Amino acid sequence: MKIIPLINEFTNTFNEIFKENLNPLNLESKIRTAGDTFTLLLYEKFLNYIDDKFKNSKERKSIYNIKETRERTLITSVGCIHVNSTSYYNKTTKERFVLLREILHLKPYQRLTNEAEYQLIKYAMDENMSQSARLALRNTQVSRSTVSKKIAKLDGSIIENIAKSVNQPDILYMEMDEIHANLQKGGNKICPSAIVHEGYEEDFVKRKKLKNIHYFASAKLTYEELWEVMFDYVNKKYNIDKFKVIFVSGDGASGIKNYTNCFPNAKFVLDPFHYIRKHLRYIFKRNTELKNKADEYIRNDMIDDFKILVDNQIKEYPDQEKYMKEHRDYIINNLEGIKNQKDKDYKVHCSMEGHVNQAFARYITSSPYGFSERGLENKLKLLVYHANKVNLTIEDYYNLKYGTNSYEDINVKIKKLCNIKYDQKLTSTHSLEYKINTSLPIFDSPSENNKLKELTSIRQEIYVI
Repeated sequence: MKIIPLINEFTNTFNEIFKENLNPLNLESKIRTAGDTFTLLLYEKFLNYIDDKFKNSKERKSIYNIKETRERTLITSVGCIHVNSTSYYNKTTKERFVLLREILHLKPYQRLTNEAEYQLIKYAMDENMSQSARLALRNTQVSRSTVSKKIAKLDGSIIENIAKSVNQPDILYMEMDEIHANLQKGGNKICPSAIVHEGYEEDFVKRKKLKNIHYFASAKLTYEELWEVMFDYVNKKYNIDKFKVIFVSGDGASGIKNYTNCFPNAKFVLDPFHYIRKHLRYIFKRNTELKNKADEYIRNDMIDDFKILVDNQIKEYPDQEKYMKEHRDYIINNLEGIKNQKDKDYKVHCSMEGHVNQAFARYITSSPYGFSERGLENKLKLLVYHANKVNLTIEDYYNLKYGTNSYEDINVKIKKLCNIKYDQKLTSTHSLEYKINTSLPIFDSPSENNKLKELTSIRQEIYVI
């Protein structure tokens, strides 16, 4: 591939872009346009060069006959390009072969390149799918449904390397909650999510951060199966037998409390937010005195007295009897979890609600669109990678799309197809210096123009001896 003619062509394009209407306000946009034009031109020339080189090679002539050459439009990560694609058929087997498709690893009729798909998926890890469709690719946009379909087709996974912790903590915190998602087929899907951490990094700061936090979420796993995944992580990361205590906290749902098979010695702590704001407040409204009295009865096992308080409230609000009794029973069924809030070793209150909203719910629950079940699982998978600070590489994307180790296999296959070389031969007619012939921007006032000329003029340095 000869680079010099391409640079000459770009030089002419650059001059055309900058020849007219140049001023300080549009200077940056013109530079961006020139750069994008050269990038797309380089990509088109490069692919056409490979196609043409293979078409005229001895290897091709000995194995394949040409069937047709047609122009294809591809949506790439840098914009749309139009390239020549020659198809062949094997002289012996009569099988169809398209070099461009093999090199870029494209399926028949695939218009989005894999690099473009990778950029869409990577952007969707940090933002919603609509924003990814609009902003992930340069100089072009795709539909939200395109991003959704690409995510739904991911069939692999990334193996996270879990390093053994150097410092074994005394206390481990595990918090679990749920995410609600709308499905395309109708209905609501409850997805368990969780975090594991070692407490606060620093206790004395106002804005506290959790130490060594790790996220978990799934649309296809049950609570019990997610606990097993969390056990595998904890077992690889720490020495489970050396923990002084493991605290499990949440809103008291049956799935959250079903941790005993994996962590039989853990202590459950009912989330204070749900206990006070959701349950006590519903029963006793804004009566602080009654709420404090009820809390005292609960923590001192005075359950009969607590029930009497609730009965008195029911008399005040008879239309809410059913729901008040449900809240009362919920509190009674979580007595141990409420008492463990005061455990001397429990120093980090449950913050799962905030973490669920920040990492998952704002992309899932708040989405006005419905998810396919597979698309929901893959979207959660990407959000978990992002929350755990996994930097998604192109290799990771290929493994997600095609399965583990796919990138290496594809790479080996492509290297066998083409041996890319760059031809940059200079002759006497070529110079390494390319002239960009464009005028300086013209300002409104003569004084500003004089200042610009002064800044750009050749200055003579005066040395004082």
